[in-house]
Amino acid sequence: MKILKFSFLTIIFGMLAWSCADEPLPFETYDSYKKGGFPRLLNSDGGNFFFTDPSNSTFSFDVEYYSENNGANVAAHEWFVRHRDNANGGTLSEPALLERVEKSAFGTDPKSGLPTHSFSFTLSQALDALGMSLSDVNGGDDLIFDGVIVMEDGGRYGPDNTGGSVKGGAGFDGIFRWIKPLLCESTLGGVYDAFTTVRSVGAGIGWDDCAGNTWEGQVEFVTSGDGEWTTFSIDENGVRWNDPSMGAFFVCYGTTDQANLSNAQLEIKDGDVEIVDACNQLAVKGASQWGEVYSFDLVQVDGNKLTLEWRNDYGEAGTTVLTRTDGTDWPDLKG
Repeated sequence: MKILKFSFLTIIFGMLAWSCADEPLPFETYDSYKKGGFPRLLNSDGGNFFFTDPSNSTFSFDVEYYSENNGANVAAHEWFVRHRDNANGGTLSEPALLERVEKSAFGTDPKSGLPTHSFSFTLSQALDALGMSLSDVNGGDDLIFDGVIVMEDGGRYGPDNTGGSVKGGAGFDGIFRWIKPLLCESTLGGVYDAFTTVRSVGAGIGWDDCAGNTWEGQVEFVTSGDGEWTTFSIDENGVRWNDPSMGAFFVCYGTTDQANLSNAQLEIKDGDVEIVDACNQLAVKGASQWGEVYSFDLVQVDGNKLTLEWRNDYGEAGTTVLTRTDGTDWPDLKG
């Protein structure tokens, strides 16, 4: 009886197997999948694009190629660039082909045996590909670089059709997109001859009686971050104090004492008033220890002379002329 049962079951399973072989499976098998590839980021120099230095602004990176047969069926690697105009609502340009590298130009990693390639792009190269010049872009805009892997079977894999786990996920670190903001390298740092005249803006405070008083000395710009500068006034005796008024407080209040000067005495900063240089556009951020907020009424360059008309919301104001003595002119600064 046991033998008969076994034989019957064998026949039943055999019939099922024969029947299933003729029916299409409700899913694709692995062998029928269309398979792609991806570039794994090996390293990058972290380079930046400076709006003020297009020829020398560059970033570089190295990749190795992965696919089901160790990258051998990756046919080419393309990079496209787009411009995002952040000054006008973030509009995007059409992508322009920046570089296409054929597999014949790939190298080989001696450790992994995988194909590799090194890329390096300059700001000038990207603008040329877009048919643009510096006059067509603004500091603070973005250049977006999109990479596309081209397979031997014609498949194309880029940032829009590659899963998030491959793009930077653990074990993959696939690189398909770089976003490079157009930065501006601020060069305000230095010590300059200064001549400050107190101004009245009709605030109805004691400061108004100081209008016309002048101070002469030096002003130093010291960086406090990317494009951010703290100003220090230096008198004829070499006394140096943190002073956004650039000498005006001294001639109105006759002291460098912390109680009477915005920010603080000497190197100590109770306030955080700073000049911000955003691609040659100057503004003032922060506030004094009394909460006074500063702004510019005028920023004007005439060769080696920079004129700053400043005020705060308490009603104190002044005009400072800063003269370079290094034989160079100020950049084209604006307010």
